Amino acid sequence: MDDSARTAVDDLIATVSVEPVGGDRFRGIGSSNDGVDATFGGHFLAQACSAAQATVDDDRRLHSLHGYFLRGGRPGEPFDLEVERVRDGRTFCTRRVTVTQGPVETAKTQFELLASFSVPEDGPTLDPDPPGDFAELPRPEDLPTHHELMRSLDPLPLPEAWAMRDYGLDVRTIDAPWAPGGPSADGGIRLWIRAAAPIADDHRLQTSMLAYQSDESLADTVAIPWGATWGSPGVVFVSLDHAMWFHRPFDLNDWLLLDQRPVTVGHGRGMATGAVYDAGGRLVVSVTQEALLRLGPEHL
Repeated sequence: MDDSARTAVDDLIATVSVEPVGGDRFRGIGSSNDGVDATFGGHFLAQACSAAQATVDDDRRLHSLHGYFLRGGRPGEPFDLEVERVRDGRTFCTRRVTVTQGPVETAKTQFELLASFSVPEDGPTLDPDPPGDFAELPRPEDLPTHHELMRSLDPLPLPEAWAMRDYGLDVRTIDAPWAPGGPSADGGIRLWIRAAAPIADDHRLQTSMLAYQSDESLADTVAIPWGATWGSPGVVFVSLDHAMWFHRPFDLNDWLLLDQRPVTVGHGRGMATGAVYDAGGRLVVSVTQEALLRLGPEHL
């Protein structure tokens, strides 16, 4: 591990963390290197997760979230997060997080999150099978790093500030439009990911970090049939809403498989779904996202 990996991880931890400013109000740092003049959706998701988790007892774990991206946000400027304690029950509790930006008198809501927490219980379990080719997938150590892959491409498939950034996660691409083998058999993107340097065994931090990553390439799958990415000329691509379900504990110090694919596209919107498996093939997280997708004539 080199110093740059440690720095990138520490920067990511700072990005997903929030600072209490009184009551159930928090402040998070602004985003950077987003590739466009708006805030990366994972930035909203991660900070809202952190704020919600800070208002519940440690024995309650986030089991689902539903978020709506309402405005683009301005990179480089901090965000204010206010948590509403919607419900506190014996087993479940619910939090609503409203994210705003700018002076109080002119602040507008950028993002809203509804998060549900529960106390873990014993009971029946059903483990779905991993992807059929899971055992044959290339191991992450045998795949190029994200930087090695991107440096091999000309032109870059995404804006350079985004494609070449260090953001604290070690990403090894199995299937993607920009990978040698192209998209997966489902027309999707599959990745191995883990923290680029060791991180604490802290379920709250790791949940926020995975929420950050979950917006990184999921919705990209809906543009694959047209040979486009969100950075292609003539493409309008904006996250609309996002949902995650946390089924089992996971550890970002170990490799996780992200299996992402498109579901449907129509009426200017595209929906994608993803599954996160641990290194043993157990499903740990499910995620779904919808995005605005408008294509210029060069892609139709």
